[in-house]
Amino acid sequence: MPIKIIIVEDDLHALENLQKLIARESDIQILATATTLEQADELCLSLKPDLVFCDVMVPPATSFDWLKTMDHIPFDLIFTTSYEEFAVKAFRIAAIDYLVKPIAHEELSMALEKYRKKSLADGLRIGQLLKNLSAPKLKTKLALPTFTGYTFVEIADIVRCESDNTYTTFYFKNKEHIIISKTLKEVEAMLEDYGFCRVHNSHLVNLALITEYFKGEGGQVKLMDGSVVDVSRRRKEDFLNKLKY
Repeated sequence: MPIKIIIVEDDLHALENLQKLIARESDIQILATATTLEQADELCLSLKPDLVFCDVMVPPATSFDWLKTMDHIPFDLIFTTSYEEFAVKAFRIAAIDYLVKPIAHEELSMALEKYRKKSLADGLRIGQLLKNLSAPKLKTKLALPTFTGYTFVEIADIVRCESDNTYTTFYFKNKEHIIISKTLKEVEAMLEDYGFCRVHNSHLVNLALITEYFKGEGGQVKLMDGSVVDVSRRRKEDFLNKLKY
């Protein structure tokens, strides 16, 4: 019997690469692919896969947010991520397989071989992973890589982050700013557990430092430093839900 899988990946290039690699495995059947967590939820309910390849970051949320909505996870998981440091400790503690993008065929084959040798749908391991990710964070500072080394900043002092292609500018309470050579998606992964929310393709904001929200198609937020940032229509619902908690 083939191993029935679903792939959850919002990056079409990464999705195509993973499909090509999996096609080289003779006992794998790709049932479907999903580019959103809503699609993933519907497909997993209807198609009942054995295994799901799931990207960690699926804006406007993460795959962990999706998994936390389930009372029981009836499939096994292999996570994919662009950030080697992102939740790797949690993965290892919970013995969950993960692959760092761009994925090499040798690494994929090793992960699948591990899967073949163990039982399916080990909900206890998934539950431990979610528990690890929900554990209180002790870190209060962030090391930002600069041209000369690293600058250590208080996370609570970060007002917002703004994207400029492969660079991101951090804006602080004291009106200073620092530019680093990381994409906003990478920065989002670093800060998502510290009360930050992606409100726009170009903007990540500290929810604790919002002073006003102006209604509109997407709306706008005003932050404590006086800056005003657009909220995209696509991210509005997630943003407003996070403001409630």
